[in-house]
Amino acid sequence: MTYIHYQYPFILMSANNRRIRRIIVELLYEHGAMTKEGMADLLAKSKSIRTVPSPHSLSALMSKNPQIIPVGEEDVENAVGIKASHLVYDIDRNLIRSKEDIVYSRTPTVMTPSQVSKSQRCSLCGRVRVFPEGETKCIHCIRDACE
Repeated sequence: MTYIHYQYPFILMSANNRRIRRIIVELLYEHGAMTKEGMADLLAKSKSIRTVPSPHSLSALMSKNPQIIPVGEEDVENAVGIKASHLVYDIDRNLIRSKEDIVYSRTPTVMTPSQVSKSQRCSLCGRVRVFPEGETKCIHCIRDACE
């Protein structure tokens, strides 16, 4: 006899992280470069987020997203007075030039189900992406970001 153990909280967390990753990219597009603390403040003001991820989780969500790149560092002082250097994140502005480009540069792990059904594998670079209308290659190859 075989038992199957479903871990529902992890399935929900994965879907929640996908949604948060999509919101993070949109907020960075609208508000520009910021640290994880600045992003936490914006997420707290967002009505679609119930709980804001911890700073460590937020840093992991931002650093593992290929649409987001570190653009510098900012010295931050905590309540005790200890200074730390935090990364400043922004979207890849060479790749994402308009709001529509956000959808075209998403990875399959962040796409919505309808976007997954529209996605194709690029014949040049092998990435699975939603192609712009009328194009036969992904946004990365169009912008020459695959070099």
